[in-house]
This record gives sequence, structure tokens and C-alpha cells, in this order.
Amino acid sequence: GTSPYIYPVYGLGGLPEGFSRICAIHGGTFMLNQDVDEIIMEDDKATGIKAGNQMAKAPIVIGDPSYFSKDKVRATGSVVRCICILNHPIPNTDDSDSAQVIIPGPQVGRTNDIFVCSMGHGMQVSAPGIY
Repeated sequence: GTSPYIYPVYGLGGLPEGFSRICAIHGGTFMLNQDVDEIIMEDDKATGIKAGNQMAKAPIVIGDPSYFSKDKVRATGSVVRCICILNHPIPNTDDSDSAQVIIPGPQVGRTNDIFVCSMGHGMQVSAPGIY
């Protein structure tokens, strides 16, 4: 469709696949299942990576902290994740088989918004009656 949003039809694992497609369309490099051999540093800034005989350079490098030396990593926040298995759709969603609910952070005394994704059997991610 014409929507700029990616919806994970077969579960949230489809998000990296969708992101890699969009990345390729816009000329980006998305490296999957690659062991990172080296983080390329220039002027104390990460500017790329080496993986085997491949090298990718970019104005910003995003990666799991385990790829970087401890002196290059600093905590800036935390992420809380939760998986809930329900036997009913989320209330007030018109019994939708899938829904996304965004709770504005300030409404619940938080800095950041809370994102809730619910998917049921119609999305091929659970047994009938499980959400």
C-alpha cells in the first residue's frame, strides 16, 4: 500500500525484515548474521564496521553495547519490555484481532510514551482465542 508504516503480519519478528527492505530502497546497508570484526573509529567516533571482507561506513553506527569497548558505552536510559498472553482482545478496541495502543508518557507520569502491540490468530501469531 501507500502507508509509510510497516505492520508485522506474522509477528514482531517481521519488523527487521521490513526495515531492511526500506533501508535497501533508500541506499542503506543492513548487515544480517555477520560477525563484527572491528568497529572503525575516526577521531574517537564510530564511523563504520568491518565484517569479514566487507566494510560499511556511515555517519552514525548503531549497535548493541557488546560490540563496543566499555569506554565507548554509556547508559542513557533503560528499556522495559513485557509479553502478555491474553484470552481476550484488548478492551475498547472493538474486539479487533490486532491493535496498537500508544499511551502518552505524560498521562502516566513517564517521560516516554508506552507502545502496546496486540496480535491474535488472524495475524498467524497465536492459537485461536489467544492474543
